[in-house]
Amino acid sequence: MQCPYCGGDSSVTETRVTADGLRRRRVCTVCKRRFTTYEKLGAPGLKVQKRDESVEPFDAEKLFRSLQRVAAHRSIGDDDLRRVARDIEATLVDSGRKSVAWSDIVELALDRLRNIDPIAADRLAANYTDESGAVRFDHSAPATETKQLGLPLTDDES
Repeated sequence: MQCPYCGGDSSVTETRVTADGLRRRRVCTVCKRRFTTYEKLGAPGLKVQKRDESVEPFDAEKLFRSLQRVAAHRSIGDDDLRRVARDIEATLVDSGRKSVAWSDIVELALDRLRNIDPIAADRLAANYTDESGAVRFDHSAPATETKQLGLPLTDDES
């Protein structure tokens, strides 16, 4: 690793394992300055096929943030949600597929959330499933019309 100050070579003085990867303390062999580098495991190369047929790289952090949203105001800790996101990513990588549908990710998340907190799972399911419980594959809401609460009914509706 080159020194960010002078460009000389550096040597590792200390290595620590962190939740995201490795943290290394280094010292430059030329200018003797110390600096820290962080090593993180690279993305697995998974692609996600979205509802609108677009394709984007899998992002475990995005999955974690969505799990955080549905688990807001619940007793699930961030460490548990991060573990769920990592488990889903590992399951997808282990499947050997290069591309996964968004619905597969939703189903995996629902399975794991039901074991941890059924209410958070129901909140996630409300965004992606129809009234029969199947994953909805389009942008639309359920086809049944509901009366808007708080508004008086017209003669045609009563």
